[in-house]
Amino acid sequence: MENVKPPFKVDIAGTFLYPQTLKEAREQCRTGKMIPAELRAIEDVEIRNLVERLKSAGLKVVTDGNFRTSSWPLEFMCALDGIDLHPVKKTTIELTSRICVHRHPIVGDFMFLTGITGGDLIAKQILPAPSLLLSRLQKDSPNQLKHFYPVIDHLYEDIHRVYHRIINALYDSGCRYIQFRDTTRIVTAEAIQLNNTLFEALPPDLSVAFHAPSDMLISTVGVDMFFLDYDDECCSRYKLLWFIKEKKAAFGFIPSYYPVDDDLDELRAKIDEVRRYIPLDRFSLCIPNANMLPSEKFEVAQAKQWHTLEMAMKVSSEGSEALHPGSPCD
Repeated sequence: MENVKPPFKVDIAGTFLYPQTLKEAREQCRTGKMIPAELRAIEDVEIRNLVERLKSAGLKVVTDGNFRTSSWPLEFMCALDGIDLHPVKKTTIELTSRICVHRHPIVGDFMFLTGITGGDLIAKQILPAPSLLLSRLQKDSPNQLKHFYPVIDHLYEDIHRVYHRIINALYDSGCRYIQFRDTTRIVTAEAIQLNNTLFEALPPDLSVAFHAPSDMLISTVGVDMFFLDYDDECCSRYKLLWFIKEKKAAFGFIPSYYPVDDDLDELRAKIDEVRRYIPLDRFSLCIPNANMLPSEKFEVAQAKQWHTLEMAMKVSSEGSEALHPGSPCD
């Protein structure tokens, strides 16, 4: 079991740029030139490399970078019984029966990750929030949804049961840090209730973060950390910060892009802004998810990714006085 616990000065949103070696291997596997076991071995190598890179940079939390999947969160959803990838529209899902799960592959993926972290790191598991699964089913498979779930409450019960079983299996495998994600703009009362019912039933020693828009976060209960794409929420982020302050929860600040050296003063100013609401011991500066411009070379984007990590470690080490001199927030 890991000896560290969030919140951390520097955290990660979860996804890192796909290594070129892994891209090529996945394409070879898709075309039948490589068997899945060979692809799995290459994934293992790249995840080990990622963990070592994050550890050497000084981070206390790691993920597998989403290196096991090329289409998150669809592969997670399609590993549930009753959901398949649409045979024609490959970016959508199709409901084929009521939803259940026996053994989800994400549990085995986590066991590999936690097996290479050691006691000085914690392995974080990223999961799509129940609300994201609900919205995808409503959008992609509305007719089948009506057929298999004429009583919509039965769908909510099945989703809750599926997540409960997966999280219990992760917990039994040693997982103590889960981050749920739903960054869509679909916020309904049903989605909020679905999330909250699950979050409030989780083990008390399981650290739970939620990465979502502010309108979703501000209605969320049962989580310890609220992760926000800060630059995308100009209008409602202050209301959220007040909400987090009142709950005495932790806040994960996620930039919307990989900052460069010239952005450091602006980044410090934004952190200083947050510090008026959130004390430093409950503030995490998060490395954003993989971000590569369409015209950008992989090597350039990768260099930005690792430079962002270096900058985050530098800013986090400056201390509360450097970030917000003389203005306590509590």
